[in-house]
Amino acid sequence: MSNKRRALIEVTIIYILIGVLGWVTYEVLDNEEPVLRFLYADLVMTLATFIFSLLKRNSSVYDPYWSVIPFFFIVQWFIYFGGSDWQIYQWICAIAVSLWSWRLTLSWARGFPGWHHEDWRYVNFRNQFGNFFQPINLLGIHLYPTLIVFLGMWPLFWVFDFGAIQSSFLFYTGAFITFIGIWFEYKADNQLALFRKRKNKKKEDILNTGIWSYSRNPNYLGEILFWFGLLGIGMSFNSPWYTSLGSIGMLLMFLFASIPMKEKQMIKNRPEAFKKYKNEVSVIIPSLLKMRTKR
Repeated sequence: MSNKRRALIEVTIIYILIGVLGWVTYEVLDNEEPVLRFLYADLVMTLATFIFSLLKRNSSVYDPYWSVIPFFFIVQWFIYFGGSDWQIYQWICAIAVSLWSWRLTLSWARGFPGWHHEDWRYVNFRNQFGNFFQPINLLGIHLYPTLIVFLGMWPLFWVFDFGAIQSSFLFYTGAFITFIGIWFEYKADNQLALFRKRKNKKKEDILNTGIWSYSRNPNYLGEILFWFGLLGIGMSFNSPWYTSLGSIGMLLMFLFASIPMKEKQMIKNRPEAFKKYKNEVSVIIPSLLKMRTKR
């Protein structure tokens, strides 16, 4: 058995155990409000993931959590909030989240080489913070993403439990944006996977073809569209304004953390090639002028 296959089996077992722990937590807290039950279960599962990351000495144990937990929410909503009575709105929302979740999880699994690998950002944090890495590991790598994803899913409680449809137009607009975001991520990840398998690799090579020739971060653009699409879906069921905190937090995280860190790494590894690429391609929003020029 290859190291990758063994590692993926271990990850699957770990996440089954984490899922069971989350379900038990949800069951035990049956006197709490539904949102708080979900939140507490989410936090317990995150702490369990953190413990496994310590045992494996690899913070990439958490990497699939980002994409797995929204599907866990969908399953919980189906079981506990009348899935057999769902209408077209609930099913479209559930399909969108499930499609995003499974596609992103499989994309991660495709690129995960095994336990010898840890995300370069975590490696940089280990080197930068030394003995103070574990608090950063718990708060920044584990808890912060969990909370931001939870807030991103928050509007959907009105879709599956609290609300009634107020605007079909807003719902379908949000759903359209959500599926467009999934498509962006699908195209970006597939083109990136093919680029990584290219022959005759050179250190200065940069992916600047396909969708990557219009945006330097089309995968992050897809993520932003996905979460704002979910916000639109929630608002069509009259979710309050403050449920926008998740999607806004996602936007800020990508613009001021994820993209700068990634591009700093690109400048470090491929200074000349990335400088040229940066001058030619917009950071995230595709240039309409360039799209017309390429036709």
